[in-house]
Amino acid sequence: MEVSGHVPSNERNSAFAGLGQRGLVSKMHGELDRLLSARDQMEQLLRVFVEIGADLDLDVTLNRIVTAAMELTSAAYGAAALRDAEGNMLSFVHQGMDDGTIRRIGHLPAGKGVLSMTLLDDHPLRMNDLTQHPATVGFPEHHPPMRAFLAVPITLRGTSFGSLYLTHVDPDLVFSESDEVAARALTFPAAIAIDNAQLFERERTAARWMAASREITTALLSNAGPNQRPLHLIAERARVLADAEHVIVLVPDTPDGPADVPGDGPADQIDTLVVAAAVGINATDLLGQQVPVQGSTTGAAFRSGEPLITEALTYPIAGFSDVGQRPAIVMPLRTREHVAGVIVIARGVDQPAFSESYLDVLNDFATHAAIALVLSSARENSRQLSILAERERIAHDLHDHVIQRIFAAGMDLQGTLARSDSAEIADRLNRTLDDLQTIIEEIRTTIFQLKPTAGQNADFRHRIARVIADLTGTRDIVTTVRFHGPMAAVGGELAEHAEAVTAEAISNALRHSGAARLTVEVSVADIFTLDITDNGCGIPADNARRSGLASMQYRAEQLGGTCDLSTPPGGGTRVHWIAPLTDY
Repeated sequence: MEVSGHVPSNERNSAFAGLGQRGLVSKMHGELDRLLSARDQMEQLLRVFVEIGADLDLDVTLNRIVTAAMELTSAAYGAAALRDAEGNMLSFVHQGMDDGTIRRIGHLPAGKGVLSMTLLDDHPLRMNDLTQHPATVGFPEHHPPMRAFLAVPITLRGTSFGSLYLTHVDPDLVFSESDEVAARALTFPAAIAIDNAQLFERERTAARWMAASREITTALLSNAGPNQRPLHLIAERARVLADAEHVIVLVPDTPDGPADVPGDGPADQIDTLVVAAAVGINATDLLGQQVPVQGSTTGAAFRSGEPLITEALTYPIAGFSDVGQRPAIVMPLRTREHVAGVIVIARGVDQPAFSESYLDVLNDFATHAAIALVLSSARENSRQLSILAERERIAHDLHDHVIQRIFAAGMDLQGTLARSDSAEIADRLNRTLDDLQTIIEEIRTTIFQLKPTAGQNADFRHRIARVIADLTGTRDIVTTVRFHGPMAAVGGELAEHAEAVTAEAISNALRHSGAARLTVEVSVADIFTLDITDNGCGIPADNARRSGLASMQYRAEQLGGTCDLSTPPGGGTRVHWIAPLTDY
């Protein structure tokens, strides 16, 4: 049989007929490689889906997402940025750079350029060369080069949490469509994990603030020592919990006291706020600074009773607002009907901004703190009234019973003296009668001290002003008096000591310094400060008389404070007397 060499046309056109063609074999190998790569990516995705949700810590979760995305796409660098509802960057984590490079770069990205654009965009962005994008603002010094770029939004139920970023260093490497698909697939479980982590973080943050509120309430309503500083305690707890750089507390600056107790004037009658507590940098310099209510951010919050988030205060506060623009929360300390003051919490320039959710937890904290302040003040007032009532009772008992019995005993001794024939006995009886009379006078003096006089009940500002007027009114000396802070917070033993120190320091200046000018400055913040400065001859180096200074130092030590004498730059003498507030 003859066999023809003719091959049927259907066999010539079959796929097997082209097996010898190198191009087709190479193409099939490429397709197989891509299928294998896709299978590997799918296996990695399944593994990553499980790993991403294994932790509720937000930073740990973000780092796991970035690491997984780098593995899926073989990217050299990766990062994830979280945003708030307004598009502001809240958090930024990155992988791929060593510690030395990170230190040399310095500041983390602030969400500008391409990062800012992609944070606000809900669509992925894939480029072969990042540097050619029109929104690129360049890299900071020491930043490694980055070429191919892939940005994928992290969204869930229509809510954008932020974006995932991946880059290549090698100009010959680009991100493929399958890389984009894998990254987009990763963002779905990533969004769920971030949502869970943020919810957990909010609950944990709320619990910490609530615990701090209970701690402050317990501290203010417990039988704490006289050196307790409630506003400082509030500021310090807020600084730690908010991871803040600065916290200040401002209260109304009025001669009649702060408007945080029932019965005080409304907030719209307050013209000035004063920094009564400060923690963080420049804390000492901030105390006592005054801020007008009208035209200031803190004043607006005080008047409205509404909190706000800002990056700049409209009225400058030296040592606070001049540090630079940074995220801050201005929160009124208010009860249902009264505003006790305003707390301002500021983070550092490089720290993330406050989210709107922070207002809720901080508002609860501020409300509890304000209520604790009002209750503490009311309880202290009640205690003072009880002390005054007890003193009144003791005074009446001394007058109505003790003095009358001593007087009766004296009358009996006088009768005995009239019937005595012995000169020696008569002399002894007379001395005893004199002693009884002295005892009666001392008891009457004690009764007078126990009963509050009009001068003792007067406002502390008026008491100091009266002492200054009495001592300097007839002297040829120019006197300047300044008061800062709520003077009504000064009372009791502190007021008595401060009044005595003022009189002692002014008397010394008038008698010995030959000064032509005298300045008295009283400041009430978290501590009480009294500064009395003259432009006289100063204290001689060989001065041996120290009784006046010793008395002022003793009075300060009795209250847990200090007293220092110094010479101002222009000459003269400065008395710096400080003591903790006990009733504020």
